[in-house]
Amino acid sequence: MASDEIVAKGEEALRVSEALTSTTLRILRLLSNECLDVSTIAERLGLSEAYISEQISLLEELKLIKVSYKRGKRGIRKMCESAVRKITIMIKPEDQSDTLCKTPKPSV
Repeated sequence: MASDEIVAKGEEALRVSEALTSTTLRILRLLSNECLDVSTIAERLGLSEAYISEQISLLEELKLIKVSYKRGKRGIRKMCESAVRKITIMIKPEDQSDTLCKTPKPSV
């Protein structure tokens, strides 16, 4: 079961934002509906298993998906499921003061 949200800030925000490509977003969408193995994900997206496996490892490292292993007809299958439903990327750390560049008002 996926948790509701992951909030990424600081260096983690950079890593998450760099990982969110069109392919990884498509993978996350697929996994939001069901648990799938790498072969099935690759087939549904029309991409190679090697490439999908690389993307899955990245998403797992960032804790955006969970991976388990299951016996299949021809060996072990890597099963993937969503770990989160929502990703929030904090651009400005909460501990940073509100000092924005402000344009001075013209004098009348």
